[in-house]
Amino acid sequence: MARMKARSAKGKRVAKDTWKSKVWYDIYTPQSFGGDVIGQTPANDPANLIGRISEISLRDLTNEHSKHMTRMYFKVDGVSGNNATSQFVGHDTTREYLKSQVRRRRSKINAIVEVRTKDGFKVRVKALVLTAVRARDHHKTEIRVRMEQIIKEMAKETPFAEFVHAMLMGGLGSKIYGDCKKMFPLKRVEIFKSEVIEFGKAAEAPVEEAAAEEVVEEAAAETQE
Repeated sequence: MARMKARSAKGKRVAKDTWKSKVWYDIYTPQSFGGDVIGQTPANDPANLIGRISEISLRDLTNEHSKHMTRMYFKVDGVSGNNATSQFVGHDTTREYLKSQVRRRRSKINAIVEVRTKDGFKVRVKALVLTAVRARDHHKTEIRVRMEQIIKEMAKETPFAEFVHAMLMGGLGSKIYGDCKKMFPLKRVEIFKSEVIEFGKAAEAPVEEAAAEEVVEEAAAETQE
C-alpha cells in the first residue's frame, strides 16, 4: 500500500504557472485620441495581442465628468516592445443613462445609418432624439429623415478622426438638434452608439511603421541642415 502511494506521488505532474511566462503590455490610443495609455494587458506572445479590445470611459479619457456614461472601445492593431497601438472601433452609452432620459409625454425617435467618412471609413451610427412633447407619426418620420441626412452629410465631408470627435463630444448632436428643433420642439439628442465596419486609407500605421517613418524624417532633416 505504501509503495503504491509513493509511486502515485512520484508520478504526479506539477502544474505549470503560465502567468510567470506572460509579459504586460501598455495599450495606447491612436494619436488622434492623444496617444495615451488606456490600460495594460498580459500575453505570452505579442501576436496574441492583435485584435484584443480595450474599453475606457470617455470621462477617464477626457477628464470630463459629464461623459461618464459613454464607453469607448479600441482594438489592438500593432505591437512594439512592451507597447501596443490600437484603433477606435466604436462606442456605446450605458442603458441606465438612456432610460433615465426617457419621460412620459415625450416621443423617442431612433435613427440607424451607415455612413462613409471623407477618408473611407465605414461607420454604423445610432442616434436618438427625444422630443419636448409627444410627436405625431409624420413629425417622427420627418425628423428621422433629417437626422439621417445630417449624419451622412457630416461623415461625407469629414475625416474619420474629426467625425468621431463630433459624435463623442457633441458636435454632431448639436447639429441635429439645431436643424430638427425648427421642425418640432426637441428636448435632447444623443449619438448613443457607433461601430466601425470598415477601416479607410487613413488608418494609423502600427508602432513599428510609425517609428520607421520618424527615423526617415529625422534623417531627411539632418541632411537638409
